[in-house]
Amino acid sequence: MRCREKIGDVYGFNAVSVRVEQSWFKRFQARNDVENESGSGRPVTDKIDAIFEKVEKDRHISSYDIAEDLGIDCKRVLTRLNKAGYTKRLDTWIPHKLTKRNFVERVLCNSLLKPNCF
Repeated sequence: MRCREKIGDVYGFNAVSVRVEQSWFKRFQARNDVENESGSGRPVTDKIDAIFEKVEKDRHISSYDIAEDLGIDCKRVLTRLNKAGYTKRLDTWIPHKLTKRNFVERVLCNSLLKPNCF
């Protein structure tokens, strides 16, 4: 009961229910610590790096193909690419924010593609 009083003093008595407190206490008592356990398998960063490697090799690759090759969910691939600033335009992955050089190159290419009108 002392734990409930201490939690109540800090967070208020209605912060969590008695059942939640009991389950927390039971879990902490069983493990004897509150640290996260290390996960099994490969680190997530390997998959993230592999996503960007695939995009750099082939700008036209689909998120579905990347997900299938790496064995992860397609939504996760899209989320990672969007967080990194990539968007899919005209079937090509491009950085969402263009650098000054990218912008100048696009303007130059655009002007060369248009016929000269006088």
